[in-house]
Amino acid sequence: MDLQKALQNKSKLHISTHNKQHIGNFLFFLFRTAFFIGMSYVLLFPLIVMLSRALRPYSDMYNPSIVWIPSKITFENFSYALKALGGWSSIYKTLRIVFVSTLLTMVSCSMAGYGLARYRIKAVPFLTAIAVFTFIVPIQTYVIPIFIQFRFFDFFGIGSLIGLFTGEKLVVNLTSSEAIYYILNILGSGTRSGLFILVFMQTFKGIPQELEDASRVDGSGEFRTFFQIMLPNAVPGFIVTFVMSMVWQWNDYFFPSVVYRQDFFLSKNMMQLRVLATKALGLNSYATNLSETVVMFAGCFIYIAPLLLMYMVAQRYFLQSVERTGITG
Repeated sequence: MDLQKALQNKSKLHISTHNKQHIGNFLFFLFRTAFFIGMSYVLLFPLIVMLSRALRPYSDMYNPSIVWIPSKITFENFSYALKALGGWSSIYKTLRIVFVSTLLTMVSCSMAGYGLARYRIKAVPFLTAIAVFTFIVPIQTYVIPIFIQFRFFDFFGIGSLIGLFTGEKLVVNLTSSEAIYYILNILGSGTRSGLFILVFMQTFKGIPQELEDASRVDGSGEFRTFFQIMLPNAVPGFIVTFVMSMVWQWNDYFFPSVVYRQDFFLSKNMMQLRVLATKALGLNSYATNLSETVVMFAGCFIYIAPLLLMYMVAQRYFLQSVERTGITG
């Protein structure tokens, strides 16, 4: 009899414990769901506001009863914004410069990172410190020498050497040429290139040394080992560099404003979007009205659309690559 009561009590205790665990799991599920919904709303709120304003006529901005849903949906603001930003040609030219610069950054930084990761030379700590230094120090501190160098570009001293024989230095002005971006990035001196060198350095350090040794035993030289063995195993570093370089160079406003003297660059036009939107709408003054803000929101959406599309496509690969390259902070 006592044994039967003990078994019954044990069964009740087990059911009670199971119910408590079930309730605890359910409460945790509710908390987790509410947390992620709340965080999603916080993160998506600017985008929701942007779309809500961009799709409404400017008269809705003066109607206090309209908060989220426009009185009617219009895409006219996007045409005005596109006109203010310089049209499709500005988007194409900016995207072309950023994309080519990113590819050149991947080439130069992968080679530099491979050298720092694999070659046992005493200068590696010093060179690593220089790479860190390049993205810690703000560009504002050394942009003037860069501007002077490309305003009177002498092909890295070759033009000055020619001047010793001809009496006149061979210099060209590259401040209005997109070659200024390509030269800096192929030399590993582009936007945040020092960080990308460290990314590749960390990536190559994570590749087993045995793969490289086996390649050399099979008779492969340095370049063949690098291109056929190391690069296919460094895909995470390339994905991280591609995404981050595209974002940073696309958003960079200071460099095209000071050094690269072209008006079509989108980040430069975004800083003047309110004035450009006012002109596109044919308004006389933009200080006392809300009419141009709908065009501004449309322009902001056009500006971030390529980055959103790129991240949506590469999100899974980017997150996996960040984890494999060991980037933190």
